Amino acid sequence: MTNYPAPWTLRGYGYILLYRFGTGFANSQAPDFLSNKALPGFGSVMLVNYQTSDCGPYGELLVIPGKYQYGQEKKHTISKIYVSSQASVDNGRINWGIPKELAQFNFEPQSDKSEKVTVTSGNKEESSPILTARFKTGPVPFPVSTRLLPFPLIQHLDGQAFRTTFSGNGTGRFATMTELNINENLFPDLRCFKPLVIIKVDPFEITFPAAKINKLTC
Repeated sequence: MTNYPAPWTLRGYGYILLYRFGTGFANSQAPDFLSNKALPGFGSVMLVNYQTSDCGPYGELLVIPGKYQYGQEKKHTISKIYVSSQASVDNGRINWGIPKELAQFNFEPQSDKSEKVTVTSGNKEESSPILTARFKTGPVPFPVSTRLLPFPLIQHLDGQAFRTTFSGNGTGRFATMTELNINENLFPDLRCFKPLVIIKVDPFEITFPAAKINKLTC
């Protein structure tokens, strides 16, 4: 395995789906250390095509199910995430405690100026993709920054706590999702939730700094 230590700078484009899932959903998706600690707040799904990163290009699908009380802090967590690069899997776990899993991604422009994105598991027992979505993007650009809606992360992995606050900016355009199919064995079923807003950010730049890492004590 090749190590790619933080910080990372990642560039590309992607879709940010902002939700207010509710505490019931957030608790159902929480890792054990955040069990029953959900707070009212925003969650997100991100579907990203990183065209450059410190470990090379890769696709990414993740869900942040909500906000949680973590001691005296209020934090978000990535509860499920797929990426298309083994280097991203390995280094995401080491650098930030993010529980990345490997999948295949296909970003496919359509003739009607929409884009179809398919995320597929390498598990041959799963006949349907993890997720298939189709997006259509509006024409009017506007600036986007994580300063407006930060998602400070807490992750636990391998006996350590990782605190990370990523930052980024780019050019956004409002988008609509015209198709969504999910294999609920492999990803939370979002089809009963309506996003508050969908933004395609193209281009963007995100920085993931070194995490603050603490050893967990029993």
